[in-house]
Amino acid sequence: MFTAQSPLADRDRDDGQAYRERRAVRAGGGAGRPAPLPAPLPATLAGRIRFEVRVTIRLLADNSSAAVVPPVLFTAAVGLRQGLAAADLARHVAAAAVLFLLFLYVFDTANQAAGAAEDALNKPYRPIPSGLITREGVLTRLSIALPLYTLAGLLTETIGWVLLWQTVSLGLNLLSNPRHYVVVKPVAMVLGTLAQLAAAWELVTPLDGEGWRWVLVVTAACNLPMCFEDVRDMAGDRRIGRRTLPLMLGHWPVRIWFALNMAALPATLHVLLFSHGHAGQAVVLGCDALVAVPAWTAGARSLLRREARADRVTYLLFTGIYAVILSCAFALL
Repeated sequence: MFTAQSPLADRDRDDGQAYRERRAVRAGGGAGRPAPLPAPLPATLAGRIRFEVRVTIRLLADNSSAAVVPPVLFTAAVGLRQGLAAADLARHVAAAAVLFLLFLYVFDTANQAAGAAEDALNKPYRPIPSGLITREGVLTRLSIALPLYTLAGLLTETIGWVLLWQTVSLGLNLLSNPRHYVVVKPVAMVLGTLAQLAAAWELVTPLDGEGWRWVLVVTAACNLPMCFEDVRDMAGDRRIGRRTLPLMLGHWPVRIWFALNMAALPATLHVLLFSHGHAGQAVVLGCDALVAVPAWTAGARSLLRREARADRVTYLLFTGIYAVILSCAFALL
């Protein structure tokens, strides 16, 4: 994909030098004895591709379970609803995978370019704090991903949702004041979930009444408890002056709010969404149970397991609930 003449090649040569220098300092060879340097970045195309795969995995590791897998599942469910043949269904699912990888890549490059100081404390394995690449390298990748994402939106006829998400990602991460984060982030996440689910549906067919019901109910239900995400990042947010609900109110009100939402989630989805499908009562109750088990587990964990590592696991469980809800579309649409 990338050659020695690509924009990333020169950038990563600098990135690699910065990485080697930081590694040398960390290794500390002792007085008068230089520390060994890692091997230079590979010059071959295969080596460049492997390097980009490594960078991409670290960029997207935290959010892929929420931003890629669930909407791809939703596209597949909508395709089955529309009776697509196996080949057409596979084509739509592949298009969804590409679209939502770019969806996440654009957001995470913008987010990590702006949040290196926070990541150094909360997520030191990410590309910038780990020394793998520099902030400028991340911004270069963002500048390449944006037109690719736009092209994907044009080819899949989801360009409106793509442009909305690009605006949200750049506005939240690169333009907004950290002190306004407590107001800006919830709006951004609602718009992002809306854009994601609407695009996932419209990859297959235009949104109809049933489609809008799924998009709006799931968007609301999954964003109301979203503030729990900031509980796990309190130390880093405090470090960069970001205002979040856990820092303003304390972690207990946010935990209680999250637990109440998790307790009510199965009933909310049953009344507003699941019971409006075409499936029988047994299938609907089965979907209720599939949501209830992880939701109630996450709610209990948020109150009983309050150390930072446990909060990260609880949040991952919450993102898994999003995937479970959209997986229910296979049975209910």
